[in-house]
Amino acid sequence: MRSITTKALALAWIAFVPSVSFAQAANDSGGAVRAETSDAAEAFARTAAVSGLYEVQASQLALERSKDAAIREFAQIMITDHTKADGELRQTAGTMTLPKTLDPPHQALIEALKAAGPNFDALYVEQQIAAHKEAVALFTGFSETGPNGALRGLAAKLLPTLQHHQEMAGALKPS
Repeated sequence: MRSITTKALALAWIAFVPSVSFAQAANDSGGAVRAETSDAAEAFARTAAVSGLYEVQASQLALERSKDAAIREFAQIMITDHTKADGELRQTAGTMTLPKTLDPPHQALIEALKAAGPNFDALYVEQQIAAHKEAVALFTGFSETGPNGALRGLAAKLLPTLQHHQEMAGALKPS
């Protein structure tokens, strides 16, 4: 099952990784955010949005299906933090059109969780570890080399939270 999860996340990552150079539209207002319009910024924002949507949906399933208190607590944190981050992302992205539904690879991960039966907790934890590894890589890369603007600042701001989620997921031991 690990290879399916890893492959699905890799496909999701590859589908959105831009092959263009970074360009930027400066945010010189200090107040209202003027969204970056480069392909790189849009690719980052789309990928981050889908990743966040997946985190919320997977964690909602965990709240419904898991009996493990630690997993349920982690899931609630994921819902709260990723819902908040999604709001910040959408506000910062300005006029960019961001997805409101999952892409096929992330939907496949959700379907796998729905079909997991008694192995739900183990699969949820496995997916969370893989998803946060990908998210940390995405946010690290964009915060270091993305266009220097509002989205890059948001990536840098959210990165420590994602790193903490990654640590938390790695510490979960399904019962």
